[in-house]
Amino acid sequence: MLNYDKIYLIGETHSSRPFRGEIDKYDLAEPEISRGENKVSEIVFVKHSMGGKTLYDVIWTTNAFPLIVSDRVIELFKSNGITGWQTYTVKIYSKKNELIDQKYYGLIITGRCGYQDYSQSSIVMDKIGITTEPHAKGFYFKDNYWDGTDLFMCKTDENGESTMFRFCSQKVADLIKKEKIKNLSLKKTTDFSLSISLYDIKLTDKQKFEMEILKTSRKHGV
Repeated sequence: MLNYDKIYLIGETHSSRPFRGEIDKYDLAEPEISRGENKVSEIVFVKHSMGGKTLYDVIWTTNAFPLIVSDRVIELFKSNGITGWQTYTVKIYSKKNELIDQKYYGLIITGRCGYQDYSQSSIVMDKIGITTEPHAKGFYFKDNYWDGTDLFMCKTDENGESTMFRFCSQKVADLIKKEKIKNLSLKKTTDFSLSISLYDIKLTDKQKFEMEILKTSRKHGV
């Protein structure tokens, strides 16, 4: 059984302060590139779109899918034997559309785990906006499959659909904290939750029973 407490979701901080880029050529920002399923054969130009001028180790884009990282991050990955990744070359441009003389790379994640298995999630009450409603808590992998790489993403599901959830091992999480790599967030997969109604999550009979107990308890103030 996987120790999901030692697996983390990589996400944004959603701060408006850091430099946020944009890739004009949308075919160079498609999700299949970040998932390692399509190749990039040219330099990708990333221009300033919003946020400040300060470049952090991680750059997110308004294109949503690409994840851009500094040369320092890549060197740390190499020197610490981090697995499950590749890169493509990018050039970063400032607010004034001037080339910034700093090395950055597009991060490709090649490691894989099973797609999300909601049947393993627990049912909890959590807030969404100003309301509290049932959520499926915990991001678990189908058949508890993980190929053991340090950086990984879900395989396509039974319908051939893919997601952009990015995961890392405890080793990467520790490295990020130790080296103070900024402009990303880490969340344990066991702390992840989604609204059941909003995402139309299909529940098992056991989960449906758990949800009804929670609703009844909340209704009666138990």
